[in-house]
Amino acid sequence: MSPDQEPRSGAENGGSDPSLLTGAGHLAALWALAFAQPLFDLLGRNPDFFVARGDTGGDIVVFALVFVLVPPLLMLAAEAVAWRVDPRARRALHVGLVGLLAVALALQIIKELMTRPAGVMLALALLAGAGVAWLYVHERFTRALLDVLIVAPVVVLAIFLLFSEASRLVLPQEEAKAADVSIPTRAPVVFVVFDELPLGSLLTTEGSIDAARFPNFAELARHATWYRGATAAADSTPMAVPALLSGRTPDPDQLPAATDQPHNLFTLLGGTYRMRVNEEATRLCPEDLCPDEEREGAGDRLGSLFSDLRVVSEHLLLPNALREGLPDVDQTFGGFATEVGSVEAPRFAVNDRLQLSTALSGDESDEERFVSFLHGIDGRDGMLDFLHLEVPHYPWVHFPDGRRYSELESEFKPFFDDAGRFQAPLYVTNAALQRHLLETGYADTLLGAVIEKLRRVGAWRRAMVVVVSDHGAAFIPGEFRRAATPGNLGQLSPVPLFVKEPGRVRGSVVDRHFCLTALLPLIARRLGAEYPWEPEACSPRRVRQSRIGNEELGEGFTTASFARVRRELRRFVARIDRLFGSGGWAPLYALGSARGLVGTPAAAARLAGGGGPARFEDADRFGSGPTPETLLRGEASGVEPGTPLAVAVNGRFAASDVAFEADGAARFSILFPPRALRHGPNVVELYAVRRAGPDPVVTLLGSA
Repeated sequence: MSPDQEPRSGAENGGSDPSLLTGAGHLAALWALAFAQPLFDLLGRNPDFFVARGDTGGDIVVFALVFVLVPPLLMLAAEAVAWRVDPRARRALHVGLVGLLAVALALQIIKELMTRPAGVMLALALLAGAGVAWLYVHERFTRALLDVLIVAPVVVLAIFLLFSEASRLVLPQEEAKAADVSIPTRAPVVFVVFDELPLGSLLTTEGSIDAARFPNFAELARHATWYRGATAAADSTPMAVPALLSGRTPDPDQLPAATDQPHNLFTLLGGTYRMRVNEEATRLCPEDLCPDEEREGAGDRLGSLFSDLRVVSEHLLLPNALREGLPDVDQTFGGFATEVGSVEAPRFAVNDRLQLSTALSGDESDEERFVSFLHGIDGRDGMLDFLHLEVPHYPWVHFPDGRRYSELESEFKPFFDDAGRFQAPLYVTNAALQRHLLETGYADTLLGAVIEKLRRVGAWRRAMVVVVSDHGAAFIPGEFRRAATPGNLGQLSPVPLFVKEPGRVRGSVVDRHFCLTALLPLIARRLGAEYPWEPEACSPRRVRQSRIGNEELGEGFTTASFARVRRELRRFVARIDRLFGSGGWAPLYALGSARGLVGTPAAAARLAGGGGPARFEDADRFGSGPTPETLLRGEASGVEPGTPLAVAVNGRFAASDVAFEADGAARFSILFPPRALRHGPNVVELYAVRRAGPDPVVTLLGSA
């Protein structure tokens, strides 16, 4: 007996049960509506996700077909096995699967219609799923409706592959070619793009580079032209990097790929230069100029893609409260389910508007990518070495020397709303700024390694060296961290830009406004080449930054006068100076009103009672291993959010900060310097500071 000839049940259930194949069509329709359509809609609106990962058109087609067809086929196989055992078992399984898929579909609809606790939404979705299952059994109309919807998988696939923005990656496109440009100097070019680095993070209040914290940026400034008035073109990597590499105003309708933006740095130099290019979030170098010799095999790429999109699907399906334990999908383009920190750092002398990351991608760590880039620099003429590195991009986890102090990917996630706005008191944004500055110190260490390598191979004087950031980041309570607004443009728009010209080692400063869209024509001039395309104008008085769309701002441009942006930049630098001074890294560990205690003996403070016990997280790691973590985290009972806290290490106060509220409790997350630890056992104590000043009063909350 074939599946289409299986016995039918009687009229007691409102008509005959569907055959195996028809029932599989019903399940495929529900799967397509509940899972495939929301995910394809998201990916269709964010095709740069695939661009950043280096997925081919074939990868996308295979993924789409497997995602739409394989789950229903597996359900069909399970039902066929159950039918062979007992048709009643098959019927129960089929109705149960219909109900489960209906629950998933109902949950997404409920999320759009109401904002309720997760438990309430889940209960409503379960009721809706049970209702659909009952109607499926007892009402012929329900099954007839699903008969009509059997075409849903085909429709969903066709829309995604042929009509969404992702179709440009699937359908054939004209390949970009090298420009017909003669470059007489053929000087080696080393081009480094840092990510999410605002200019203000590097500055002193006098407007110079803080050489105590960032000696390598200061060294570069002594030998390069520093465009101190440089401003980024966009607030997101997939638009900002193409703008600085192509010299064109960002266009959100264009993919960050060579097929959409063929006039760029790589095609400008491609007729003369050999390329060693390591892009992230973009694919602007054409395949014939930059063959990806290290690209993973198709199986590995698809495995990584399915792993990442499984996490994305969970974000799309679950209510906000149930997504808290999931990996972030808005900080990177890939590796969502991969553990952080699996590679030791090198040492050197979502709702339906979910935005897939505007940052970086790949399974290879930034440390590995940088080491590979550094190793390849040989200083030969006619060579371009290009690297876009996800440093000092959030999450911030490094000390300046490259050691990790944390494996957390989302320490500050509870303090951002769905649109990316800082919803936190000033002392929390100050702690975020502390972590960012330490990560910027790590960027400085990497830059120092590049400078040292160029000198070692004898190419420092001959080379053109370009160092820039794609955009900045904001640390303002109530403001967006990344979406450009008039209130945060002073931190998002001004970026470091240094251009060391071939044969020149004496630095200079240009203070006029310099748009990063003018960088590519500048590079052509400095290499003695004729710029083959029409350059864009840069207003000397107006700053304009493109922004990605979010629920509140949408896509568009944020504009302000250059004078206002510079004033806001100076305010940002003054805030850093008030908090941390400019005398090295030690002041960064003293935050809040108890900062005066840092460096003093804990025994000099008077002890008072009244504090509850603190619960420490991962306390056993302190002092263990060659690079112990020094981030003290946990919950503090008996203190109020906003209470000053101090950490003593081996009897001396090493850091201070403030208790904050999260999940209805007072918590702490205090970073202290690794130099406070000694070999062997260490005693780490947490105190609530009842009174600071010359006669401090503290309460011991606990010891790790």
